[in-house]
Formats: sequence, C-alpha cells, structure tokens
Amino acid sequence: MRSGFTLLAVAVIGLALASCGRYRDKPSCQDTFAAGDTQGFVILEGGLARGAQSGLTWYRCNAGQQFRGDSCHGESLLLNLQEARAFLSEVSAASGKTWRLPTVDEMKTIRVDQCENPAVNPQVFPALYSDSYWNHDASGHAGPLGCSTNTFNGVSFCREFVEHKRPFLMVLDEPR
Repeated sequence: MRSGFTLLAVAVIGLALASCGRYRDKPSCQDTFAAGDTQGFVILEGGLARGAQSGLTWYRCNAGQQFRGDSCHGESLLLNLQEARAFLSEVSAASGKTWRLPTVDEMKTIRVDQCENPAVNPQVFPALYSDSYWNHDASGHAGPLGCSTNTFNGVSFCREFVEHKRPFLMVLDEPR
C-alpha cells in the first residue's frame, strides 16, 4: 500500500512540475524590441500611433502624461472608471476630437505575446506600467463592476470594481 501512495505522490509532483513550464517567465518587452521596431504601428506626430491592421489611433502615453521627444513625461492619472470617462470627455471638448477608453478587443491589438512586463511594444508605448488599465466595456456581471486589461500579460478581467483607481489609455474615436 505504501508503494502505491509513493507512486501516486511522485506522479502528482511530476505533473505539477511539468505544468510549471506553462508559467515560465517570458522575457521583458523592454529587452525584446530593438530601437525603432514599431511592429505594425505607424508613429504619428503629437504622441500618436496608428495600428496598421486595426486602424486605431492611440495616444502613446498613459492618460495624464505628455509625449515629448520620444518619451512620456509627467505623472499618469490613476482614476476610477467614472472619473476616467469624465477626464476623456474634458479632453475631447478641449481638443475638438473624441477620445475614449479602449475596448477589451482593442487592447488585444496592442498586446504582444512573445514578451511581458508589460506585454506591449515599448517602442510604441514607452511608459506603460504592468498594471490593470480601464476598458470601455461594461461588465456582464451584476453590481458595480467594469472591465480592465492587465498589461503585464495582456489578460482582461471584467470583474473590476469601478471605484478602483487605475491608469488608462486613450483611443481616438474616428471613422475607420
């Protein structure tokens, strides 16, 4: 009986160790992309980048930061979902362009799979944190919940309390 238990224990430990490969560290995206490698993004003036396939125009910095030269300066805003939407309404009114939060699917268009921490190209988005970023989507769950995308690995989560303070990105809402 003892040898059966030992065999079972060895098998369980072996399976656990074999599945750990799934969680192997990927390289940091900071170390993955060479200078100037924008991987399918067209860099525009004014701190903007357009996805060649998606056609989406993104502000390259966290909301609240300013793009100067080739980097983001200043502090990013950490706001709850309602405050983030209000901020984007103010920016839209001041700029004459309609800015909004990206959807979960739109956040997938900036995610890169070969690296993480954050899982975006730092040549395009030079100041993103490994954090949960607000999305435009409403949560399909009951209660005061919204959606966010964790930029560490690009996973979306639609059970985020809307009162949490989170960074966010800005997408230009324009006809494509």
